[in-house]
Amino acid sequence: MKKLFFLIALVGLLSCNSGNEKKQNETTQNVELAETTINIGGLHCDACVASVEKGINELEGIKNVVVTLTDSTAVVKYDAAKVELAQIEKAVVKRGYTVKSSE
Repeated sequence: MKKLFFLIALVGLLSCNSGNEKKQNETTQNVELAETTINIGGLHCDACVASVEKGINELEGIKNVVVTLTDSTAVVKYDAAKVELAQIEKAVVKRGYTVKSSE
């Protein structure tokens, strides 16, 4: 019985340590976070907002996206080493909306 308890405790410790190593590796990497605001045409309802957020979130490197219906914008925080602004804009267009120039 003592051996079984020891084995279970050992497995638990090993799994906890491996998770900590992964977190440490993630935090030691240099991440170049960028933030941009995208003006979107064609947003009419909450379903539109959800669709755009989902489309952008599917891209690798997206850290956060908030789409606001009242001003038809998406504020996106992303890892510039993994995804480019053009890819994010393409994800919006792919969902059936337009990207307006900020001017």
